[in-house]
Amino acid sequence: MERTGQNEGRSRERPSKKRLYATGLVVILGSEFILRDVFLPEHAGDIHIGIAILLEWLILSILLAFWIPKIEGNELGSIGFGKFKWKYPWMGVLIYLLLLIAWIGSGFALRLIGLEGLPSLLLMIKGHSLLTRFGLLLTGALLEEIFYRGYLIERLISLTGRSWLSGLISWIAFTFVHLKFFGLGPTLDVGILSAGLVVLYLVERSVWPCIILHGVNGAFSFLIIPLLV
Repeated sequence: MERTGQNEGRSRERPSKKRLYATGLVVILGSEFILRDVFLPEHAGDIHIGIAILLEWLILSILLAFWIPKIEGNELGSIGFGKFKWKYPWMGVLIYLLLLIAWIGSGFALRLIGLEGLPSLLLMIKGHSLLTRFGLLLTGALLEEIFYRGYLIERLISLTGRSWLSGLISWIAFTFVHLKFFGLGPTLDVGILSAGLVVLYLVERSVWPCIILHGVNGAFSFLIIPLLV
């Protein structure tokens, strides 16, 4: 009888856990849509971007310090914050180099259909202050990897039981959240980055190599190239 009671308690707990996961996903994706596609104007200035970044980091802080440990009852390892391995830096750099090759190919393909890729955003990026660009770099490398890879993929796997579907949803969400400000061509290039990050996460089930890969890309996109050109 005691075992039966324990099993019934566990069965009642599982749907509740899944509801928490679904709620967390709705909040994360909903807040990202509101902040990026509703709150920010089409030609957002440094002040608007700064406010959006601060609100995103506030949501991230609540997620990491309160929602996951207190409400879900999970450790941060449940969203890919496992042990850091020394292979992660070279994995991130290697995937970035492979992405550069892919972007060269996509550049030719986009020009054939009359579109421009990520390099066309250089003037827009240079129009923002160094502080804003640094904030975008940190937000991309850390916050987006926790939201779109660690939390999104892991919670979707728990809900659906399918890694490939979770990765696909992560790829779609991360790619097309950039569409409003980047335009179609650059967003398709972001899709290449998104695919690399999803595959890397699903292979390692860790946000660390994804943070490194995204950080290297962001450093070149927001700091190094704008300062050199």
